[in-house]
Amino acid sequence: MSNERGNEYRWVIITILFLGIMGMNVLWFVPSPLLTVIMEELDLSLTLGGLGISVVCLLMAVFSLTGGWLAERIGAEKAFRDGLWFMAAGALYCCLVDNYTGFFISRIVIGIGSGLCLTISGVIIMKWFPERERPYVNTINSLLPYVATVFTFTLTVPLFIWLGHSWRLVIVAWGIFLALTALAWTIGGRAGEKFNVPDAAGAGLGRSSYVEVWKNREVRLLSVALAGDLWSFQFLSSILPTFYTAESGMSMELASRLTAIFPVSGIAAGLLCGIWMSRLGLRKPFTYPLHVMIFIGTFMAINGNGFLRVLGIAMAGFGNAGWAPALFTMPMEFDDMNPEKVGVVFSIMLSIGYLAAFISPWLGGWLAEMISIHHTIFLFSFSSLIAAICTFLMKETGPCRNAS
Repeated sequence: MSNERGNEYRWVIITILFLGIMGMNVLWFVPSPLLTVIMEELDLSLTLGGLGISVVCLLMAVFSLTGGWLAERIGAEKAFRDGLWFMAAGALYCCLVDNYTGFFISRIVIGIGSGLCLTISGVIIMKWFPERERPYVNTINSLLPYVATVFTFTLTVPLFIWLGHSWRLVIVAWGIFLALTALAWTIGGRAGEKFNVPDAAGAGLGRSSYVEVWKNREVRLLSVALAGDLWSFQFLSSILPTFYTAESGMSMELASRLTAIFPVSGIAAGLLCGIWMSRLGLRKPFTYPLHVMIFIGTFMAINGNGFLRVLGIAMAGFGNAGWAPALFTMPMEFDDMNPEKVGVVFSIMLSIGYLAAFISPWLGGWLAEMISIHHTIFLFSFSSLIAAICTFLMKETGPCRNAS
């Protein structure tokens, strides 16, 4: 694998990686359509129900921070393998859950595995794919949460009914999927080459590398932008079905189908913006305008009726996913980057982002019980404007930046 095109085996690697990341995102979101059922069966408040979803994000934040370091110590492929097995084990354990403590432990184990896989996926992509292919691969990678969310909001309720109205078996079914993916990676995962890496950047990394990377202004801005984005995204995707059932009087099935518009629009946005971004050679046009779109779309989704409501959900999903290819590509284009440093950037960025995603549903659930879900969603949507300001202030990193 010495030439730029690399070995065709990279497509096997990326397929297994994508299956793992998609399964990870399904496990993250899957309690959301069933939250009212889980809350009733385990006798939970909305605050505890939101915490049960968002605790995965807390573990993502913690283990994303160590993911770059772990990838260098034991190898990215081994770290990713361990993350997959953790997620599978956490989901399969759910079959034994009979109280909130057991459910919480299951979510913690899933979160540990998710944190490892999140950071390391960027390292693996940078090692296996040359620079010209990365924007396209990152486009697909960035769409996986939205593909997973479509599966979650369209398949979870039918699967729940088919499995005898057991929310535990729904989670276990995805645990089996992750176990098979982990087995495939254990057998077929390999180390990759490094493309276009500056010679001076290849030294080993330590704690000082986190300090060095954090000094980069672009890393700080992108980290705050991701935190603002995930703050609104996590709360909206977790609570919107509950909002439509509890405050708009919809059935669980209708609320789930309506919420599915969000990721469906996101998939279209990710493909369109990712391909356009890759061909245009610029990143910033696909950042702050889309954050503003999220804010406007969220307002319409919770205040509009009929077509305006549907359009608002679609706009929020479009904006949220449309900037994701740029999010995953820009760190690879910062100055003096190599796979290990990119791992550190992703560690810091994702740690901050998923810490915000942890706090958001938990705090939002508590706040919603005081001021209503509607007012809480609107208040939290202002974080999208913070993200817009941060990405507006960033420097262009694309190959055509000097011509823009």
